Amino acid sequence: MEKNKDLTELQKMHQEQMKEKRDKIKQRKARTHRLIIRGAIAEKLIDNAESLSDEAFQEALYELAKKSDVGATGSSPESSGRIRQEASLEDPITGSEPPAGLSESARHHTLVV
Repeated sequence: MEKNKDLTELQKMHQEQMKEKRDKIKQRKARTHRLIIRGAIAEKLIDNAESLSDEAFQEALYELAKKSDVGATGSSPESSGRIRQEASLEDPITGSEPPAGLSESARHHTLVV
């Protein structure tokens, strides 16, 4: 009888471990998916991104963020953390052109935080 009780406790412990493992895998897959999607968005905004080294890509992304006033210090009430498509190339709020170095399709989008 004692053997059955131990086995049941062991099974419960194993089931709990398996659930924790499944949860960790699910979280990791969600993070991987998010990184892929966000990386693709960033790659669309930088001209010839696929040919840049990681360091050059990072620098271009930082420059784009500076030129677009994207960052931790400046956020406007209408900011939502999404890509907002503009009707024209000119920013309706500032009246400025999108940053240079963007692909033609990316010039029609403004990155907002």
